[in-house]
Amino acid sequence: MAQAFHPPATQRLYDVCVIGSQLGGVVAGALLARRNLRVLHIAHDDPGFHYVDHGYVLPHGPAVLPSPRHLPSAEAVLAELGLGTDLGRALAPSDPDLQLLLPRHRVDVSREPAVMRAELRREWPREADALEAGFAELSTLFDFAGFFLRAAPPLPPDGIVEKLAVRKALRTAASMPGAPPRRADEAAPFAGLEDQELVRSLRTVHRFLTYRDGPASPLSMVRLLGGALRGTNRLPGGLGTLREMVRRRIAESRGELRGGPGEPALASALEIEGNRVTAIRLAGSPDAHAARAFVVATDADRFLPLLPPELREGRAGAPLRRIRATRQLATVNLVVRQTALPPALGENVLALRDPAGGDGLDNAVFLQVLPARRDARKGERGAVAETVADERVVCASAFVPAGSDATALASAAAAIREAVADAIPFFERHLVAESVPLLAAPGRTEQGAVHPLYAAEGKDALGVTGLPVRGRLKNLFFAGREVIPGLGVEGEFHAGIQAAAHVAATLGRKEVLK
Repeated sequence: MAQAFHPPATQRLYDVCVIGSQLGGVVAGALLARRNLRVLHIAHDDPGFHYVDHGYVLPHGPAVLPSPRHLPSAEAVLAELGLGTDLGRALAPSDPDLQLLLPRHRVDVSREPAVMRAELRREWPREADALEAGFAELSTLFDFAGFFLRAAPPLPPDGIVEKLAVRKALRTAASMPGAPPRRADEAAPFAGLEDQELVRSLRTVHRFLTYRDGPASPLSMVRLLGGALRGTNRLPGGLGTLREMVRRRIAESRGELRGGPGEPALASALEIEGNRVTAIRLAGSPDAHAARAFVVATDADRFLPLLPPELREGRAGAPLRRIRATRQLATVNLVVRQTALPPALGENVLALRDPAGGDGLDNAVFLQVLPARRDARKGERGAVAETVADERVVCASAFVPAGSDATALASAAAAIREAVADAIPFFERHLVAESVPLLAAPGRTEQGAVHPLYAAEGKDALGVTGLPVRGRLKNLFFAGREVIPGLGVEGEFHAGIQAAAHVAATLGRKEVLK
């Protein structure tokens, strides 16, 4: 009987292998590729920029980006990779930067002090001066927390030497001319106004900017709210566009890519010898991809199954077992005719039924209004989008328990839709199409959450950290969202820089940033 020919398995050799498509991982890979290291990137979990449903190109969720020039780690990476100008051209400033819809108030939060002052005096005339002073203090704290992060402190610190480095960076920032009396990791703006409606609402805004669940630390509040109040931006394709811009730099520096946006290359197992990772295997391939160092940029619960059982349950898997996703964003995309939208509705809107009611699904829904785009190449690989002039996508999201099943997601979608009806009365009359990404996008649930919230057990430096950068295996490093979840996108850039620096030191190379 004739037998099919199976080519022999081969071993492909690299300096560095990056597993996963979270931003920190592709940052680390791109920086290392710039240092002439041979980098392999495996898109183990890349959800892509968008998905197609009902003939429309739709987002997986909202994406609100602060200006990279206000984030030291992002600015350094983009300058090193030559992407600052390209990203600047792609970013679309939001107008207003943020809008809050409260039961008795509607306020446009703006980067322009004069606009902000007018809004405060219109909505809360008796408290306007105190609120304005709170915003000014937040801005000052944001700047000095930036000095701290510009010193590239090791987060989370591992050992006494790194803890001392963090303390030194805090002292240095606090000693700068004009520094506030209390450090950014200790001070809280809006002191004495904690129960005021606007201040409570801003705390809920913070939750949609972070990847961390539980009480928010001062440093997290200062960096995320301060960054948003310096200006927010939209990016076509959301964070997926930013990830792919950085990822392309790996290929342009002679690195190799496996998989891509929306088309993951699934890793199946790691090969371990002693206390080192030697290779990784991909599903459906007989080849072993060997590397001298490995960077992980996927969630812990997606990485743990790649480890052999004895390591997964033992010391090597212990840090990964201590962090978990507790909640995730569920999104409903509503394509409506433009006439459905009130003229005063902003592009980034937080709708709250009760400013004191917290960030749960029953109280808080975040709306992002985007241009509607039709898929112009149905049936072909990829999507070329054509903007529909008189239609808009209302991308509405709220937090649900992590791992919610289809029944729970459908129930959440109904609740989100109801909240949209409160914010945009009678929108149903102008509804063109409706889609829930977690239910409609092929393979979406298998690729992990677009925006999870994590809880971590154990020590937490400055209230913003989670998974250590260095793994328990000697040549394994982490650069995903779980490393510094409390700093959101800024934390992802910082984690990527740190992982790249550890790899470079392990392989005897120079620093990864000039």
